[in-house]
Amino acid sequence: MPQTSRSIRCLGPSRRDLLRAGFLGFLGLGLDDWLRLRAAAPATPASPAKRCILIWLAGGPSHLDTFDPKPEAPAEFRGEFAAIATAVAGLRISEVFPRLAAVMNRVTLIRSVTSPEADHDRASHHLLTGYRPSPALVYPAYGSVVAKVLEPTRTLLPPHVAIPDAPPFSSSGYLSPAYDPFVVQGDPNADGFRVRNLTPPDRLTLERLIRRRAMVSALDEFARDVPPTPLTTSRDQFSTQAYSLLTSSRAQEAFRIDAEGAEIRDRYGRNPLGQACLLARRLVEAGVGFVTVNDRGSGQLGWDTHQQNFPTIRNTLAPPLDQALATLLQDLDERGLLAETLVLMMGEFGRTPRLNAAAGRDHHGRANSVILAGAGIPEGFVLGATDARGDSPSDRPVTPADLAAAIYHRLGIDPEMSFLAPDGRPIRLVDGGQPPPELL
Repeated sequence: MPQTSRSIRCLGPSRRDLLRAGFLGFLGLGLDDWLRLRAAAPATPASPAKRCILIWLAGGPSHLDTFDPKPEAPAEFRGEFAAIATAVAGLRISEVFPRLAAVMNRVTLIRSVTSPEADHDRASHHLLTGYRPSPALVYPAYGSVVAKVLEPTRTLLPPHVAIPDAPPFSSSGYLSPAYDPFVVQGDPNADGFRVRNLTPPDRLTLERLIRRRAMVSALDEFARDVPPTPLTTSRDQFSTQAYSLLTSSRAQEAFRIDAEGAEIRDRYGRNPLGQACLLARRLVEAGVGFVTVNDRGSGQLGWDTHQQNFPTIRNTLAPPLDQALATLLQDLDERGLLAETLVLMMGEFGRTPRLNAAAGRDHHGRANSVILAGAGIPEGFVLGATDARGDSPSDRPVTPADLAAAIYHRLGIDPEMSFLAPDGRPIRLVDGGQPPPELL
Protein backbone atom coordinates (compact mmCIF):
# COMPACT_ATOMS: atom_id res chain seq x y z
CA MET A 1 0.00 0.00 0.00
CA PRO A 2 1.20 3.56 -0.58
CA GLN A 3 2.19 5.65 2.38
CA THR A 4 -1.04 7.46 3.28
CA SER A 5 -2.60 9.46 6.07
CA ARG A 6 -3.71 6.10 7.45
CA SER A 7 -0.48 4.12 6.92
CA ILE A 8 2.87 5.71 7.68
CA ARG A 9 5.94 4.22 6.03
CA CYS A 10 8.58 3.25 8.56
CA LEU A 11 12.15 1.97 8.27
CA GLY A 12 11.38 -0.56 10.99
CA PRO A 13 11.58 -0.52 14.78
CA SER A 14 14.83 -1.06 16.61
CA ARG A 15 15.35 -3.89 19.12
CA ARG A 16 14.93 -1.34 21.91
CA ASP A 17 11.64 -0.22 20.35
CA LEU A 18 10.42 -3.81 20.18
CA LEU A 19 11.31 -4.42 23.81
CA ARG A 20 9.59 -1.20 24.76
CA ALA A 21 6.55 -2.24 22.74
CA GLY A 22 6.50 -5.54 24.65
CA PHE A 23 6.56 -3.65 27.93
CA LEU A 24 3.72 -1.45 26.71
CA GLY A 25 1.78 -4.63 26.03
CA PHE A 26 1.30 -4.92 29.76
CA LEU A 27 -0.53 -1.60 29.55
CA GLY A 28 -2.81 -2.87 26.82
CA LEU A 29 -0.81 -1.38 23.92
CA GLY A 30 0.24 -3.64 21.09
CA LEU A 31 3.03 -3.18 18.54
CA ASP A 32 0.67 -1.50 16.08
CA ASP A 33 -0.33 1.00 18.79
CA TRP A 34 3.32 1.67 19.56
CA LEU A 35 4.15 2.31 15.91
CA ARG A 36 1.24 4.74 15.62
CA LEU A 37 2.40 6.57 18.74
CA ARG A 38 5.93 6.71 17.41
CA ALA A 39 4.74 8.06 14.04
CA ALA A 40 2.72 10.73 15.82
CA ALA A 41 5.68 11.89 17.93
CA PRO A 42 7.21 15.25 17.00
CA ALA A 43 9.88 14.84 14.34
CA THR A 44 12.95 16.95 13.81
CA PRO A 45 11.69 19.80 11.62
CA ALA A 46 13.20 20.05 8.15
CA SER A 47 15.05 23.22 7.16
CA PRO A 48 12.81 25.71 5.38
CA ALA A 49 12.82 25.84 1.62
CA LYS A 50 14.95 28.54 0.04
CA ARG A 51 12.88 28.75 -3.12
CA CYS A 52 9.60 27.60 -4.63
CA ILE A 53 8.30 26.65 -8.09
CA LEU A 54 4.53 26.61 -8.57
CA ILE A 55 3.11 24.92 -11.67
CA TRP A 56 -0.41 26.28 -12.06
CA LEU A 57 -2.78 24.23 -14.22
CA ALA A 58 -5.01 27.04 -15.45
CA GLY A 59 -8.66 26.13 -15.93
CA GLY A 60 -8.85 23.41 -13.29
CA PRO A 61 -7.70 19.85 -14.11
CA SER A 62 -9.94 16.84 -13.65
CA HIS A 63 -8.71 15.05 -10.54
CA LEU A 64 -10.47 11.88 -11.73
CA ASP A 65 -8.53 11.79 -14.99
CA THR A 66 -5.15 12.72 -13.52
CA PHE A 67 -4.19 11.77 -9.95
CA ASP A 68 -7.37 10.38 -8.38
CA PRO A 69 -8.80 7.81 -10.83
CA LYS A 70 -11.84 5.75 -9.89
CA PRO A 71 -11.57 2.59 -12.04
CA GLU A 72 -14.33 0.84 -10.08
CA ALA A 73 -16.90 3.62 -10.53
CA PRO A 74 -19.71 3.37 -13.11
CA ALA A 75 -18.75 4.33 -16.67
CA GLU A 76 -20.44 7.75 -16.50
CA PHE A 77 -18.06 8.66 -13.67
CA ARG A 78 -14.78 6.80 -14.22
CA GLY A 79 -14.13 8.03 -17.77
CA GLU A 80 -11.93 6.54 -20.48
CA PHE A 81 -8.48 6.36 -18.90
CA ALA A 82 -7.04 3.32 -17.19
CA ALA A 83 -5.27 3.58 -13.84
CA ILE A 84 -1.61 2.55 -13.90
CA ALA A 85 0.82 1.48 -11.19
CA THR A 86 3.43 3.92 -9.91
CA ALA A 87 6.75 3.78 -8.07
CA VAL A 88 4.72 3.72 -4.84
CA ALA A 89 3.25 0.29 -4.12
CA GLY A 90 -0.54 0.41 -4.21
CA LEU A 91 -0.75 3.93 -5.66
CA ARG A 92 -2.31 4.24 -9.11
CA ILE A 93 -2.71 7.34 -11.25
CA SER A 94 -4.03 8.00 -14.76
CA GLU A 95 -2.39 6.23 -17.67
CA VAL A 96 -1.68 9.61 -19.31
CA PHE A 97 1.21 10.17 -16.84
CA PRO A 98 3.68 7.30 -17.34
CA ARG A 99 6.74 9.44 -16.52
CA LEU A 100 5.17 10.92 -13.40
CA ALA A 101 4.16 7.42 -12.33
CA ALA A 102 7.88 6.61 -12.16
CA VAL A 103 8.64 9.52 -9.79
CA MET A 104 5.60 9.44 -7.49
CA ASN A 105 7.95 8.07 -4.83
CA ARG A 106 9.46 11.58 -4.71
CA VAL A 107 6.26 13.51 -3.95
CA THR A 108 3.33 13.97 -1.62
CA LEU A 109 -0.05 13.66 -3.33
CA ILE A 110 -2.98 15.34 -1.57
CA ARG A 111 -6.25 13.93 -2.87
CA SER A 112 -8.62 15.70 -0.49
CA VAL A 113 -8.23 19.44 -1.16
CA THR A 114 -11.71 20.93 -0.93
CA SER A 115 -13.20 24.40 -1.42
CA PRO A 116 -16.73 25.82 -1.74
CA GLU A 117 -15.55 27.92 -4.69
CA ALA A 118 -16.16 26.69 -8.25
CA ASP A 119 -15.79 29.93 -10.25
CA HIS A 120 -12.42 30.43 -11.96
CA ASP A 121 -11.58 33.78 -10.38
CA ARG A 122 -12.95 33.04 -6.93
CA ALA A 123 -11.36 29.59 -6.80
CA SER A 124 -8.01 30.93 -8.06
CA HIS A 125 -8.04 33.53 -5.29
CA HIS A 126 -8.83 30.84 -2.71
CA LEU A 127 -6.09 28.42 -3.83
CA LEU A 128 -3.39 31.04 -4.43
CA THR A 129 -3.90 33.01 -1.20
CA GLY A 130 -5.61 30.68 1.28
CA TYR A 131 -8.46 33.20 1.61
CA ARG A 132 -11.90 33.08 0.09
CA PRO A 133 -12.41 36.22 -2.02
CA SER A 134 -13.77 39.32 -0.33
CA PRO A 135 -15.60 42.24 -1.99
CA ALA A 136 -13.47 44.62 0.07
CA LEU A 137 -9.97 43.20 -0.22
CA VAL A 138 -7.71 41.20 -2.53
CA TYR A 139 -5.25 39.10 -0.53
CA PRO A 140 -1.60 38.61 -1.50
CA ALA A 141 -0.58 35.41 -3.29
CA TYR A 142 2.22 33.15 -2.09
CA GLY A 143 4.82 34.59 -4.44
CA SER A 144 4.12 38.16 -3.35
CA VAL A 145 4.37 37.22 0.33
CA VAL A 146 7.70 35.55 -0.37
CA ALA A 147 8.84 38.67 -2.23
CA LYS A 148 7.94 40.91 0.72
CA VAL A 149 9.46 38.68 3.38
CA LEU A 150 12.64 38.18 1.35
CA GLU A 151 12.95 41.86 0.45
CA PRO A 152 15.87 42.54 2.85
CA THR A 153 17.92 39.81 1.11
CA ARG A 154 16.77 40.56 -2.42
CA THR A 155 19.33 40.10 -5.17
CA LEU A 156 19.38 41.90 -8.50
CA LEU A 157 16.90 39.34 -9.77
CA PRO A 158 13.18 39.81 -9.10
CA PRO A 159 12.07 37.72 -6.11
CA HIS A 160 8.78 36.71 -7.80
CA VAL A 161 8.63 35.75 -11.50
CA ALA A 162 5.72 34.45 -13.63
CA ILE A 163 6.23 32.47 -16.86
CA PRO A 164 4.88 33.27 -19.43
CA ASP A 165 2.27 35.33 -17.60
CA ALA A 166 0.61 35.47 -14.20
CA PRO A 167 -2.58 33.58 -13.28
CA PRO A 168 -5.46 35.68 -11.91
CA PHE A 169 -4.94 36.63 -8.27
CA SER A 170 -1.26 35.72 -8.17
CA SER A 171 -0.60 39.37 -7.36
CA SER A 172 0.38 41.40 -4.30
CA GLY A 173 -3.25 42.12 -3.40
CA TYR A 174 -3.48 44.75 -0.65
CA LEU A 175 0.34 44.90 -0.40
CA SER A 176 2.44 47.26 -2.47
CA PRO A 177 2.42 46.61 -6.24
CA ALA A 178 6.20 46.31 -5.88
CA TYR A 179 5.58 42.68 -4.88
CA ASP A 180 3.65 41.77 -8.02
CA PRO A 181 5.37 39.13 -10.15
CA PHE A 182 7.85 40.10 -12.82
CA VAL A 183 6.09 38.74 -15.91
CA VAL A 184 8.22 37.17 -18.64
CA GLN A 185 5.57 37.77 -21.36
CA GLY A 186 6.97 35.40 -23.93
CA ASP A 187 7.15 31.76 -24.94
CA PRO A 188 10.51 30.30 -23.84
CA ASN A 189 10.11 27.69 -26.58
CA ALA A 190 9.96 30.29 -29.36
CA ASP A 191 12.94 30.94 -31.62
CA GLY A 192 14.69 34.15 -30.64
CA PHE A 193 12.91 34.22 -27.25
CA ARG A 194 13.44 37.55 -25.48
CA VAL A 195 12.07 38.62 -22.13
CA ARG A 196 10.02 41.80 -22.50
CA ASN A 197 11.13 44.68 -20.27
CA LEU A 198 14.48 42.95 -19.82
CA THR A 199 16.03 43.66 -23.21
CA PRO A 200 16.62 47.33 -24.05
CA PRO A 201 14.69 48.56 -27.09
CA ASP A 202 16.57 48.59 -30.37
CA ARG A 203 19.06 51.45 -30.72
CA LEU A 204 18.96 52.12 -26.94
CA THR A 205 22.61 51.79 -25.96
CA LEU A 206 23.87 51.40 -22.39
CA GLU A 207 25.21 54.98 -22.54
CA ARG A 208 21.77 56.34 -23.48
CA LEU A 209 20.16 54.20 -20.77
CA ILE A 210 22.51 55.71 -18.14
CA ARG A 211 21.66 59.23 -19.37
CA ARG A 212 17.94 58.48 -19.13
CA ARG A 213 18.43 57.17 -15.62
CA ALA A 214 20.22 60.36 -14.62
CA MET A 215 17.43 62.47 -16.14
CA VAL A 216 14.75 60.57 -14.22
CA SER A 217 16.72 61.00 -11.00
CA ALA A 218 16.95 64.75 -11.64
CA LEU A 219 13.20 65.00 -12.21
CA ASP A 220 12.56 63.05 -9.03
CA GLU A 221 14.41 65.76 -7.08
CA PHE A 222 11.57 68.15 -7.91
CA ALA A 223 9.06 65.80 -6.25
CA ARG A 224 10.84 65.44 -2.92
CA ASP A 225 8.30 67.62 -1.14
CA VAL A 226 5.38 65.45 -2.31
CA PRO A 227 4.33 62.98 0.43
CA PRO A 228 5.15 59.44 -0.71
CA THR A 229 2.36 56.95 -1.32
CA PRO A 230 2.49 53.17 -1.83
CA LEU A 231 2.10 53.78 -5.55
CA THR A 232 4.99 56.25 -5.82
CA THR A 233 7.15 54.06 -3.60
CA SER A 234 6.39 51.09 -5.87
CA ARG A 235 7.28 53.18 -8.91
CA ASP A 236 10.68 53.94 -7.37
CA GLN A 237 11.22 50.25 -6.64
CA PHE A 238 10.12 49.26 -10.16
CA SER A 239 12.47 51.83 -11.68
CA THR A 240 15.43 50.67 -9.61
CA GLN A 241 14.74 47.02 -10.34
CA ALA A 242 14.27 47.61 -14.08
CA TYR A 243 17.54 49.53 -14.28
CA SER A 244 19.37 46.78 -12.35
CA LEU A 245 17.98 44.08 -14.62
CA LEU A 246 18.88 45.94 -17.80
CA THR A 247 22.45 46.62 -16.70
CA SER A 248 23.34 43.37 -14.88
CA SER A 249 24.94 40.65 -16.96
CA ARG A 250 24.25 38.12 -14.17
CA ALA A 251 20.54 38.95 -14.15
CA GLN A 252 20.38 38.82 -17.92
CA GLU A 253 22.13 35.43 -17.95
CA ALA A 254 19.55 33.85 -15.62
CA PHE A 255 16.81 34.42 -18.22
CA ARG A 256 18.87 33.11 -21.16
CA ILE A 257 17.33 29.72 -21.76
CA ASP A 258 19.36 29.40 -24.97
CA ALA A 259 22.42 28.96 -22.75
CA GLU A 260 21.12 25.47 -21.93
CA GLY A 261 22.33 22.60 -24.08
CA ALA A 262 20.10 20.88 -26.62
CA GLU A 263 20.05 17.65 -24.58
CA ILE A 264 18.55 19.20 -21.44
CA ARG A 265 16.10 21.28 -23.49
CA ASP A 266 14.92 18.14 -25.26
CA ARG A 267 14.64 16.36 -21.94
CA TYR A 268 12.18 18.95 -20.60
CA GLY A 269 10.26 18.95 -23.89
CA ARG A 270 10.38 21.43 -26.77
CA ASN A 271 7.05 22.99 -25.94
CA PRO A 272 5.96 26.08 -23.95
CA LEU A 273 5.44 24.22 -20.65
CA GLY A 274 8.64 22.20 -20.87
CA GLN A 275 10.79 25.23 -21.59
CA ALA A 276 8.97 27.29 -18.95
CA CYS A 277 9.84 24.66 -16.34
CA LEU A 278 13.47 24.67 -17.51
CA LEU A 279 13.55 28.47 -17.26
CA ALA A 280 12.04 28.20 -13.76
CA ARG A 281 14.89 25.89 -12.74
CA ARG A 282 17.44 28.39 -14.10
CA LEU A 283 15.81 31.21 -12.15
CA VAL A 284 15.64 29.49 -8.76
CA GLU A 285 19.20 28.28 -9.29
CA ALA A 286 20.22 31.93 -9.80
CA GLY A 287 18.45 33.12 -6.63
CA VAL A 288 14.82 33.89 -7.51
CA GLY A 289 12.65 33.06 -4.49
CA PHE A 290 9.35 32.16 -6.17
CA VAL A 291 8.54 31.22 -9.77
CA THR A 292 5.02 30.61 -11.09
CA VAL A 293 4.72 28.59 -14.30
CA ASN A 294 1.26 29.25 -15.72
CA ASP A 295 0.23 26.24 -17.83
CA ARG A 296 -2.60 27.44 -20.06
CA GLY A 297 -2.30 24.57 -22.53
CA SER A 298 -2.29 25.21 -26.26
CA GLY A 299 -5.82 26.62 -26.54
CA GLN A 300 -7.91 29.29 -24.89
CA LEU A 301 -9.43 27.03 -22.23
CA GLY A 302 -6.36 25.18 -20.96
CA TRP A 303 -7.46 22.58 -18.39
CA ASP A 304 -11.06 23.86 -18.45
CA THR A 305 -12.30 20.74 -20.23
CA HIS A 306 -16.07 21.24 -20.48
CA GLN A 307 -15.93 19.54 -23.88
CA GLN A 308 -13.93 16.62 -25.23
CA ASN A 309 -12.24 16.10 -21.90
CA PHE A 310 -10.45 12.85 -22.77
CA PRO A 311 -8.85 13.58 -26.15
CA THR A 312 -7.85 17.05 -24.91
CA ILE A 313 -6.09 15.66 -21.86
CA ARG A 314 -4.58 12.66 -23.65
CA ASN A 315 -3.31 14.46 -26.75
CA THR A 316 -2.71 18.05 -25.67
CA LEU A 317 -2.50 18.70 -21.93
CA ALA A 318 -1.03 15.62 -20.25
CA PRO A 319 2.07 14.84 -22.39
CA PRO A 320 3.88 18.17 -21.78
CA LEU A 321 3.05 18.12 -18.06
CA ASP A 322 4.11 14.49 -17.69
CA GLN A 323 7.48 15.17 -19.30
CA ALA A 324 8.16 18.60 -17.79
CA LEU A 325 7.27 17.91 -14.15
CA ALA A 326 9.01 14.52 -14.03
CA THR A 327 12.14 16.06 -15.58
CA LEU A 328 12.03 19.10 -13.27
CA LEU A 329 12.01 16.89 -10.17
CA GLN A 330 14.86 14.75 -11.49
CA ASP A 331 16.90 17.75 -12.65
CA LEU A 332 16.54 19.61 -9.36
CA ASP A 333 17.57 16.46 -7.52
CA GLU A 334 20.60 15.85 -9.73
CA ARG A 335 21.76 19.44 -9.12
CA GLY A 336 21.30 19.18 -5.35
CA LEU A 337 18.50 21.76 -5.42
CA LEU A 338 15.43 19.66 -4.62
CA ALA A 339 16.15 19.45 -0.90
CA GLU A 340 15.86 23.26 -0.69
CA THR A 341 13.22 23.84 -3.37
CA LEU A 342 9.49 23.42 -2.75
CA VAL A 343 7.69 22.28 -5.91
CA LEU A 344 3.90 22.67 -6.11
CA MET A 345 1.45 21.60 -8.79
CA MET A 346 -2.21 22.55 -8.61
CA GLY A 347 -5.14 24.23 -10.35
CA GLU A 348 -8.13 26.17 -9.09
CA PHE A 349 -10.46 23.18 -8.63
CA GLY A 350 -11.22 19.62 -9.75
CA ARG A 351 -14.00 18.65 -12.11
CA THR A 352 -17.39 17.00 -11.81
CA PRO A 353 -17.44 13.22 -11.42
CA ARG A 354 -20.40 12.81 -13.77
CA LEU A 355 -19.63 13.44 -17.44
CA ASN A 356 -21.73 16.07 -19.22
CA ALA A 357 -23.46 15.78 -22.61
CA ALA A 358 -20.38 17.13 -24.40
CA ALA A 359 -18.10 14.38 -23.06
CA GLY A 360 -16.57 16.90 -20.69
CA ARG A 361 -16.44 17.63 -16.99
CA ASP A 362 -17.57 20.87 -15.36
CA HIS A 363 -16.25 22.94 -12.44
CA HIS A 364 -16.07 21.14 -9.10
CA GLY A 365 -14.58 22.73 -6.00
CA ARG A 366 -15.37 19.99 -3.49
CA ALA A 367 -12.54 17.70 -4.64
CA ASN A 368 -9.11 18.57 -5.99
CA SER A 369 -5.65 16.99 -6.11
CA VAL A 370 -2.39 18.80 -5.34
CA ILE A 371 1.22 17.60 -5.65
CA LEU A 372 4.06 18.83 -3.41
CA ALA A 373 7.71 17.78 -3.55
CA GLY A 374 11.13 18.75 -2.27
CA ALA A 375 12.12 20.85 0.75
CA GLY A 376 11.53 18.07 3.28
CA ILE A 377 8.07 17.12 1.99
CA PRO A 378 7.41 13.40 2.68
CA GLU A 379 8.16 11.17 -0.29
CA GLY A 380 5.82 8.51 -1.63
CA PHE A 381 3.06 9.85 0.60
CA VAL A 382 -0.68 10.13 -0.09
CA LEU A 383 -2.71 12.43 2.14
CA GLY A 384 -6.49 12.12 2.21
CA ALA A 385 -8.94 10.42 -0.10
CA THR A 386 -12.19 11.09 -1.91
CA ASP A 387 -15.30 8.94 -1.98
CA ALA A 388 -15.97 6.16 -4.50
CA ARG A 389 -17.02 8.61 -7.22
CA GLY A 390 -14.54 11.38 -6.48
CA ASP A 391 -17.20 13.83 -5.39
CA SER A 392 -15.99 14.85 -1.90
CA PRO A 393 -13.26 14.00 0.60
CA SER A 394 -13.88 10.81 2.54
CA ASP A 395 -10.71 11.14 4.63
CA ARG A 396 -8.64 14.08 5.88
CA PRO A 397 -10.17 17.06 4.02
CA VAL A 398 -7.60 19.81 3.38
CA THR A 399 -8.84 23.37 2.86
CA PRO A 400 -6.94 26.00 0.86
CA ALA A 401 -6.17 27.70 4.20
CA ASP A 402 -4.67 24.44 5.52
CA LEU A 403 -2.62 24.13 2.34
CA ALA A 404 -1.47 27.76 2.63
CA ALA A 405 -0.35 27.20 6.22
CA ALA A 406 1.68 24.16 5.12
CA ILE A 407 3.27 26.05 2.23
CA TYR A 408 4.29 28.97 4.42
CA HIS A 409 5.68 26.60 7.06
CA ARG A 410 7.85 24.87 4.46
CA LEU A 411 9.05 28.27 3.20
CA GLY A 412 10.04 29.30 6.73
CA ILE A 413 7.30 31.93 6.97
CA ASP A 414 5.10 32.05 10.06
CA PRO A 415 1.44 31.63 8.99
CA GLU A 416 0.50 33.69 12.06
CA MET A 417 2.38 36.67 10.62
CA SER A 418 0.27 39.75 9.94
CA PHE A 419 0.55 42.51 7.35
CA LEU A 420 -1.24 45.84 7.49
CA ALA A 421 -4.15 46.45 5.15
CA PRO A 422 -4.49 49.91 3.54
CA ASP A 423 -6.77 51.01 6.40
CA GLY A 424 -4.15 49.98 8.98
CA ARG A 425 -5.82 46.74 10.11
CA PRO A 426 -3.49 43.82 10.78
CA ILE A 427 -4.42 40.79 8.64
CA ARG A 428 -3.01 37.32 9.19
CA LEU A 429 -1.37 35.52 6.33
CA VAL A 430 -3.65 32.51 6.75
CA ASP A 431 -7.36 32.51 7.50
CA GLY A 432 -7.41 30.05 10.38
CA GLY A 433 -5.91 27.11 8.47
CA GLN A 434 -3.96 24.34 10.18
CA PRO A 435 -1.14 22.67 8.25
CA PRO A 436 -1.47 18.88 8.05
CA PRO A 437 1.14 17.69 10.56
CA GLU A 438 2.46 15.08 8.11
CA LEU A 439 3.71 17.88 5.85
CA LEU A 440 5.75 19.61 8.55
